[in-house]
Amino acid sequence: MAQVARKLLVVGGSGFLGQSVCKAAVYKGWQTISLSRRGEPDQFARQGTPSWAKEVQWAKGDSTTPATYNELLTGVTDIVHTVGIILESDYKQVVNDPTVFGALCGASKVLGEIAGMTDRGNPLDPRKQTAHTYESINRDAAIQVAKQAAKQESVQSFSYISASDVFPLINPRYITSKREAERFLLGEPSFKAIILRPGFMYSDARPVSLPLATALQTANAVTRPIAKDIASLPFGKTFTTPPLHIDTVAMAVIQGIQNGEQHIYEVDGIKQLASQFE
Repeated sequence: MAQVARKLLVVGGSGFLGQSVCKAAVYKGWQTISLSRRGEPDQFARQGTPSWAKEVQWAKGDSTTPATYNELLTGVTDIVHTVGIILESDYKQVVNDPTVFGALCGASKVLGEIAGMTDRGNPLDPRKQTAHTYESINRDAAIQVAKQAAKQESVQSFSYISASDVFPLINPRYITSKREAERFLLGEPSFKAIILRPGFMYSDARPVSLPLATALQTANAVTRPIAKDIASLPFGKTFTTPPLHIDTVAMAVIQGIQNGEQHIYEVDGIKQLASQFE
């Protein structure tokens, strides 16, 4: 069977997971476009541009504003949507800020969000309508891109990075917004929807994620013999669901596109897909 010439658009390609998806696609020899507000990742200016990144078109645009990326959709065969937030506060300051003070400031916002102590004012105030909410980022942005993709005859698949419901103390709207996006994508007849539901993701490039990943890996190993019993308890899935390296998730999504099946992949399915990546 002749290989399909792939042209991939990675929404959020300059981000934590998005860069790994771009790298995996380049490895496959696919034409790869990254769409993000920043364009090229900031760290390239500080650390130099990796060889694989020179094969990517780093485009600037806003996934909520079609006029900024519609031209990029021409000839695209597959789309991967990696944009999402787990908290509505600026939690990324904690994991990305290079200074201790900046990280501590961000951490205070995150803890306030988890504890429900963040004052967001009146949600009906029109000045609040542009805030980054679970619904606007996790659901509406993906749906907006999908609607534009549906107009392109060339688009064959739309992969969406969702999440496994394993995060305790996180606002339930996080998962609800993800599931609502999933339902829309699975109901769109013009392309195949590929849904990945990873749990906690980690990377050496984000050192703050490593201690928690190690703790979860240990808990997963210890509870494996009684995983089904533990998973049925409150917060049990948190300890029985293994964390995934971002490269594992990236390889899985590329392999899922190659397999060409509409499917929802839970954590075990993601690991199995990644093992098929060559």
